[in-house]
Amino acid sequence: MTLSARRNLLVMNVQMAVSLLTTIILIRWLFPGIAQAEFAVAVLPVAVLHMFRFIGMTVVMPDQLDDAISYRAKVQIAVGDLAVALTALLLTFAIVEGFSAGAIRALAWLFVITCLADMAVIQRVFIREQFWDKKMGVVWLFQVLLSVPMVMGEIFVLYRLVTG
Repeated sequence: MTLSARRNLLVMNVQMAVSLLTTIILIRWLFPGIAQAEFAVAVLPVAVLHMFRFIGMTVVMPDQLDDAISYRAKVQIAVGDLAVALTALLLTFAIVEGFSAGAIRALAWLFVITCLADMAVIQRVFIREQFWDKKMGVVWLFQVLLSVPMVMGEIFVLYRLVTG
């Protein structure tokens, strides 16, 4: 691994650590009772945040990511982000419109499964394409800023689904 790649990985890890601490502080401040809240109330902030995942589709626009990253990888990222955004949109709509608890839980499962599948694809693409050694511009800012709260939210929804 080159020196610049190691430096990029170090910076990314520091950014992710700060994002993790920031996310924990914000969740405890803004949603102090979220762990005890009714299921639909608890998962709503997570779903709302994920509705904006469609922004990830910008990776297929010219000059958004390094040209060394394959177009196939960019399409995989874009499709995954769109799928997560659409399942989050459906879940949010169901919660806001007062669907039954069973329907909300079913849509939450669809959302979590889509998120986990997307995460698996992204990690495979991230490693294969060696993203840490590429030019990513503003896309990098979104990746670091939002990935930690999104992953924590996905784990939280899965936790609430499994524990009832």
